[in-house]
Amino acid sequence: MKSLAQSLAEVSDNSQFREDGVLVNAITGLGTKRDKSAYYGIQSQGLMSDADLEALYYDPLCRRVVDVFAEAALAKRPTVKFSEELEGHDEIIRNIEQYLEDSEAFFYFEEALKLQRIYGGAAIFMVCDDGMEPSEPLNPARVRGIADLVPLSKKEIKPDDYDYLNYRNPELYRISTSKSLSNSNDLQYLLVHNSRILRFDGLYLPWRERLNNSGWGLSALQVFYEPWKRYRGATDGLSTMLSEMDLFTHAIPGLANKITAGKEAALKARLEANALSRSIYGGMVLDSEEEVKFASRSLGGAQDIFDRLLDDLVAAADCPKPVLFGMSPAGGLSESGKFEDKLWASTIERYQSHSLKRALTQYFNVILSMRAGPTGGNVPSQWTVHFPPYFASSDADKANMRQQIALTDQIYMAAGVLTPMEIRASRFGGTEYQLDTVLHSEEEDRLLAKRELEHEAALQGFEGQRQALENNAEAAQVEPEEEAPDELVEDACDFLHMNGLRLIASTSNGIYQVASVVHPDGQRNDSEPVVLIGGRLQDQKLYRGFVKREDETIAPGPLLMGFYSSRSANRALKHYCDEEEVSGLTLLDPLDIEHLKVTFDRYDSIEYAGHTFAGYNKPIRTPDHKTKSHAVLAKEGEEVKLIRFGQQGVKGSPKTEGESEAARNRRKSFKARHAKNIAKGKMSAAYWSAKEKW
Repeated sequence: MKSLAQSLAEVSDNSQFREDGVLVNAITGLGTKRDKSAYYGIQSQGLMSDADLEALYYDPLCRRVVDVFAEAALAKRPTVKFSEELEGHDEIIRNIEQYLEDSEAFFYFEEALKLQRIYGGAAIFMVCDDGMEPSEPLNPARVRGIADLVPLSKKEIKPDDYDYLNYRNPELYRISTSKSLSNSNDLQYLLVHNSRILRFDGLYLPWRERLNNSGWGLSALQVFYEPWKRYRGATDGLSTMLSEMDLFTHAIPGLANKITAGKEAALKARLEANALSRSIYGGMVLDSEEEVKFASRSLGGAQDIFDRLLDDLVAAADCPKPVLFGMSPAGGLSESGKFEDKLWASTIERYQSHSLKRALTQYFNVILSMRAGPTGGNVPSQWTVHFPPYFASSDADKANMRQQIALTDQIYMAAGVLTPMEIRASRFGGTEYQLDTVLHSEEEDRLLAKRELEHEAALQGFEGQRQALENNAEAAQVEPEEEAPDELVEDACDFLHMNGLRLIASTSNGIYQVASVVHPDGQRNDSEPVVLIGGRLQDQKLYRGFVKREDETIAPGPLLMGFYSSRSANRALKHYCDEEEVSGLTLLDPLDIEHLKVTFDRYDSIEYAGHTFAGYNKPIRTPDHKTKSHAVLAKEGEEVKLIRFGQQGVKGSPKTEGESEAARNRRKSFKARHAKNIAKGKMSAAYWSAKEKW
């Protein structure tokens, strides 16, 4: 008897083993060429014809796969979103949405998406009134209007010349149609430049397959066909089984002899009598020797098989079962039901990004650039296509989410990671509530400066305590001396330059120097007679001291600079005021320093933030700024503030002689919308915009 090893060796010698497996069983045939799985192969599927795809669209389930994506993608109308809130932002958005509604653009986009799903590719031909031939590139600024939007399937529009480098974006398209697209077009086709075509590509295909498909993608029905065919076959088979559930056998004694004897007529009459009795009273009349039995049939396990076919069908359709069959979710309003809704929402958002965003961006760019469009030809500097979220969170969910974010922001603020201004700008600085947090470099600098001041204050406190202990020890050891008589001492004066100011300072008393601001000619400036200067001449911080008068009013005191902390500056202020009560001090910002320069040096112009102003409250144009057309260094009382106003590229409507009624109404509308902010006065951007441009 041969051993198993000898048998395996013989099989191996006869080349009966498969080379793609690991486990081998020579007895059962596993892993050998007797294994049935060895005959599995891969068969290439050809592309379905347009006629077959059109025939499939008549099936309700196939139509659902096509229509549900196109309708869901535009269920919530897309719009335009700006990177920052512009002047007249709400009115611009309303004008764009009204234009899209009046032009019925989304109706044509939905039709194009359905054609894309059926055929694997579609396009919209924008018939633009720009005075150019369709084969020439489109200049959006020349467009006077869009006469029509024509949805076309891939069999009606084909790339004119393409290869593997430009099959997705050929220069020209060839439109073939049975009807003329214009009165002057009597040709069989029309050449159109790609800038006039909004392309909707199908499912992904490798470039070699695309070249065989005229440069277009794959139809959604092509992927859906095989699982749908198995599903339809199963449902038809199940329907046949249900119709045959009442099959029975009728035992008639001597049936074979009667047929042999030629008594078919009597037998036929007997069966007709049975059928008549069943139709009259639902039963059969039988002889005592006859017998009727119903065949026993079971459908056990059919539901499990049918569920597997449904899962395959749902996966091919790429949408949840409740959406595909128009039924309520299995989970209802529970978390499982919400999961299906979120899954479908993510699928639609992915479909919008793949199939719709590029075409909408191209279309919006045209309508925003043309003069007859919603913005009058003034294209905003930064904008994007915005798709409203398909999955709508409830008000309670939104409130809970914002509460969690607010608690997180509070923790970050308490830890010194974020500032209130960063949180305010990140959450509410745009056109809608944002979850992402954006860090500001100026806020980071302020936090670093604050930390440095706290550190220096701690060091100064330690140094002050040490100095006090030393002074107390010296006072205990030194006997009081007789006061020296008054002597006439000449001031030893030094000229200093700090924070852009020219100062004349006396000798230091160990804590500070008393100085005065002087003009370029060396004369003292009486408007600011006293400045206290500490030992750190390179420190840029500038403080204003305040003292309390006898009538309990607060009056501005001397300026203080050259101190590395507010605590050391406050100590110098108390030493200088002596018998006067000190109210406190405040840190001045760079604008106050610029104000001091102008006040002391009497400049003819003001240099600030890279601009030259003729003076306070003197607006200038800023053509190089990205978004704002004007700027002004506004001053009201002691407050000075740089204000940018006016949308770059938007022409105002100032009052002119002989102006039109439309210009007056435009100016009146602007001032009515911004009346509240205009009333705030010089420190409001709306005030200067109304004064300078309107």
